Amino acid sequence: MQTRRWLLGSILFAALAAPAAAQQFPTRPITLVVPYAAGGNVDISTRVLQSALGNSLGQPVVVENRPGAGGTIAGDYVARSTPDGHTLFVGSNGPIMLGPMTMPKPPYRWDQAFTPVSTLAVATNMLLVRPTLPVKTVAEFVAYGKSNPGKLTVAVSSGVSINHFMGELLKLRTGVTWTEVNYRGNAPAVADLVAGHVDAGLQQLVDSLEHIKAGRLRGLAVLGPTRAAAIPDIPTIVEAGLPDVYGITFNGVFAPKGTPPAVIDKLSAAIRAALQKPAAVEKLTALGSEARGSTPAEFTAFLIEETAKWTDVMQKANIRVKE
Repeated sequence: MQTRRWLLGSILFAALAAPAAAQQFPTRPITLVVPYAAGGNVDISTRVLQSALGNSLGQPVVVENRPGAGGTIAGDYVARSTPDGHTLFVGSNGPIMLGPMTMPKPPYRWDQAFTPVSTLAVATNMLLVRPTLPVKTVAEFVAYGKSNPGKLTVAVSSGVSINHFMGELLKLRTGVTWTEVNYRGNAPAVADLVAGHVDAGLQQLVDSLEHIKAGRLRGLAVLGPTRAAAIPDIPTIVEAGLPDVYGITFNGVFAPKGTPPAVIDKLSAAIRAALQKPAAVEKLTALGSEARGSTPAEFTAFLIEETAKWTDVMQKANIRVKE
């Protein structure tokens, strides 16, 4: 009888403690850990969120950059942090799923290491070529590649980036082959494409928009289902007849696994409200991104779908990276 009372008391205490923890949270500054150096798309998006959140949670929000190992150093750091909601990971495609799935011994798997809190933003991706390449459409690009097998050079900013995976998907669907030229980041890849040292690339709009408008790069297609407002004349890959050759570049907020659900819900609600502020929407739009908050359940469902899609591409294209 005494044991039963103790168990009932423990269950009641736990039930009451969870809402109390959420009410008290946060008790110190919240740290948003970014897996890349300052100045990149993920970092800038995180700082937009930081500004939009302000002091709405009752504590300062700070940004900490921990670059390295394709973003997995930062991911591993957050995964090992105390699961109380005060240390969060702002992850994107690479460090969340693409990097770990291609490693023989990954430091973590997102579904085991993290609880998704909310998406932050999604970016527009582009298929680009140097303007001197004699192609103006996706169909012409495919035809050129097939008639010149292996001669095309395509910039790859990272072996675990969504751009690399989309390139592999394009090869799988069209049968085109090319020579990959690897870079450490988007900026040097775009710079070499502008200089004409490589023929083509798959990049985010934020990194290529000014060059497209200036005629230094030619955009063949938006790698998504809808055209981009900033460049409405460039068709989508769907319009070009390749409806499944697209990918979503996302940023999202993650908490260590084991963070109390009430804390996750409080964080998610605050992030979603922050991303509805006009200033945040305008700043992210200027980056070529779309502000997009989500519930934890919505974000989890999205990640499960994306993981299945890119795991299939990884296996068919035999994409592997060393640790």
